[in-house]
Amino acid sequence: MAAPLDLQPEVERFLYYEALLLDEGRFNEWLDLLTDDIRYLMPTAESVQSNPDAAAPEVSLSYMDEGKELLALRVRQLDTGLRHVEVPASLTRRLVTNVLIVDAPADDELNVASNFLVFQIRHGRHESQFSGTRRDRLRRVDGGWKLCERTVLITQPVLPRAVSIFF
Repeated sequence: MAAPLDLQPEVERFLYYEALLLDEGRFNEWLDLLTDDIRYLMPTAESVQSNPDAAAPEVSLSYMDEGKELLALRVRQLDTGLRHVEVPASLTRRLVTNVLIVDAPADDELNVASNFLVFQIRHGRHESQFSGTRRDRLRRVDGGWKLCERTVLITQPVLPRAVSIFF
């Protein structure tokens, strides 16, 4: 189904609002933007010459492959201070760009591509940057958009350390 271009500003606003919630540490509000059946996937970056299927999610390892229950557990850990890698909490700034509605696989769903750049500062002095592409599927629920699938394709083939933030 063709991409409905009139929804572009609405989709951009949703993604920018999501970035704001994450940057402000409002993780429980962020969880409300996710459907109960969400799949949040961040496959490892594979570079295998002459084999474009080598990095396919069904045959590669992932940094993250989580549903709502595991994402909610991570948020509860952040709330209780049990996620020690985020004590004190990182300062983050997310830039979301090149937002494009790719298509509409169903009347109430959109496939959306975007690029991101995330700056993370830990303990006031350790800086990291993450860049990449996101492939999202948004679903219209009760008149608003919710994220029902996200695949994060990170640019860096090797991450500087354990990933403790959401993309």
